[in-house]
Amino acid sequence: MSSDQLPRLRRLNANLLYALYAVLEMPTLTEAAQKMALTQPAMSMALRRLRDHFGDELVIYGPSRQLTALGTALRPRVGRLLREIDDTFHLSLDFDPAHAKGSVILTAPEAIELIFLSMVVEKILLTAPGLDIQLLPFEYGRTDRLFERGVDVAIVPVAMADGEFCSQPLFDHGLTGLVCRNFPITDPGGNISRETYLAGRHAALFDTIEQAMFAMHEPDDLLRQRRIVVRTAHYSMLPRLVMNSDLIVTTSDWLAQHYANDLPVKVVTLPVARKPTPLVAQWQRHRADEPKIRWIIDMFFKCLSWRARYRMGGEVIPGRG
Repeated sequence: MSSDQLPRLRRLNANLLYALYAVLEMPTLTEAAQKMALTQPAMSMALRRLRDHFGDELVIYGPSRQLTALGTALRPRVGRLLREIDDTFHLSLDFDPAHAKGSVILTAPEAIELIFLSMVVEKILLTAPGLDIQLLPFEYGRTDRLFERGVDVAIVPVAMADGEFCSQPLFDHGLTGLVCRNFPITDPGGNISRETYLAGRHAALFDTIEQAMFAMHEPDDLLRQRRIVVRTAHYSMLPRLVMNSDLIVTTSDWLAQHYANDLPVKVVTLPVARKPTPLVAQWQRHRADEPKIRWIIDMFFKCLSWRARYRMGGEVIPGRG
């Protein structure tokens, strides 16, 4: 930073960042004042200073509160900046899991949360009993939005991986079929024919989820020709839908093998040639050297060790050896 920049930084009141965050996040100025522990006149003064600084109204109060275009653009930036400030002032290079306090915030697609993060949670609780764990609901779309919600490490399909963040490949998963245990399959190898697949009725996740998880981009893809009669946003709903029905589900091999062990459903091989889809761990670059982050990634790989992997139907879930 050059010396001519320093005087300007000193003239800026960092408390205005918190005031800006409050007015951009809270539905009323009164609630923004309460969040800042300020009187309403003091909050109004802070808003005037912010409007003067940016030359913009930022937020328009009325029957329906609205952010201006600049206010909308500032909202994620301010939240991210305040989290980075908090990270900075709470950073310690001495991280002892056995005595650590605080929280670990993770997120992953539902299938991966059910099958993989459940193992990670168990290992973290045993290794670091003083830490709390939050598994935030996964949002498909832009990965940066996951970190705007305070996530430490996110597991994302490779189609969502963002080059702005640190990345570590974890494992692959692929497509397989799931049907009722009584579903008629004539092939002794458990293969479902193309004709049966296309003639059948299907239950599926919503398109946005499938496209992210399985990168469905081929225009002549057999998956696009399915007759889908039920849509859901939840992986855990899929095996329930096929039980005692003629429905066919196309889903993650992780999830299918897991449910086939406990429910009256069976795994079938699909007439779909598709490469496995990698899933990767991502975290923010400014936290790359943080011991806590390195420890979380280490927990991931400990849960992917040969001893800890699930073995389902004689198959080992792909992972790092």
